[in-house]
Amino acid sequence: MMSVQYLDAWKHTLTLSKLEPGELVCILVSEASHPMTVDAASLSASMLGATVFKMELGESTAKMAGESTAYQGPTALSRNRAAVEALKASDLVIDLMGMDRGSEQAEILAAGTRVLLVKEPPDVLMRLLPKPEDRENVRKAANHLSSAKEMRVTSKTGTDLIVRLGEYPLLVQYGYADEPGRWDHWPSAFVAAWPNEKSATGRVVLSPGDSILPFKSYVRSPIALEISDGYIRNISGELDARYLRDYMDSFQDPEGYAVSHLGWGLHPRAHWTALGMYDKRQTNAMDARSFSGNFMFSTGPNSEAGGNRHTPCHLDIPMLDCSVYLDGKAVVVDGRLV
Repeated sequence: MMSVQYLDAWKHTLTLSKLEPGELVCILVSEASHPMTVDAASLSASMLGATVFKMELGESTAKMAGESTAYQGPTALSRNRAAVEALKASDLVIDLMGMDRGSEQAEILAAGTRVLLVKEPPDVLMRLLPKPEDRENVRKAANHLSSAKEMRVTSKTGTDLIVRLGEYPLLVQYGYADEPGRWDHWPSAFVAAWPNEKSATGRVVLSPGDSILPFKSYVRSPIALEISDGYIRNISGELDARYLRDYMDSFQDPEGYAVSHLGWGLHPRAHWTALGMYDKRQTNAMDARSFSGNFMFSTGPNSEAGGNRHTPCHLDIPMLDCSVYLDGKAVVVDGRLV
């Protein structure tokens, strides 16, 4: 049964997303969408005066071991022109399915439609309810990142990575879609940038407690990633390293080894420990992606930013206790925001 608190959370978030009476809202649903969330999204939008319709599409069959986050690429929306046009005609799309962020989503956003992705269970959405101050803090961080030409990341366990910036736009998330053509993800609060092509150089050492997504598990033994010319060239370590290496090899796509977006978490209510409290099918791991002071190291595609890499192999790896420097100025020191 849907609680009043959950309905209020939805009304709060849609209000922050500037939903106005008379706007057209599409709720994009798949077979895996949480029934309570489908109902809460529809009812809350209607209560705020919107005209609401649901569009149910099947999930992509291209996923590994039933885990949809282990694949990035075409979905049931891809090549469905009637569905895409309906979304472009909407003022707000509440995406409970997860469309391909590198293709049809770009077209929908270009039409001025706001898109809000929501895939976490109700308790996570309520616990990480977005607030206006989240937007303010993320925007401040984005201002620093947007003007930087170089990012350097270090750690006491051996990470020392340098990338050049400026070729691609930023990824800025604070949990609600409040501007025309804006995409966001409830819940989240972080900033990231895609490095210039072939600029990533150095070493990244994944240490116990870091998270690898979509594995949705914690690293138990160190993994050393040697990086040059924008790509991971070697993965060394014990069992965790072999598991990671064999997983990435399974895609048979060298572009999966490219360094993708890099940034840091800013969510004061997210916890890196939360991942261990949920079954893997219960969570999209947004706590891990967003907790304050993490360094997010990602691999694979850059098509979302306008690049040419469309590889389905994509990893998000939130790391503990790193220091992040922009043009030599610290923004995170040993996992704590400056």
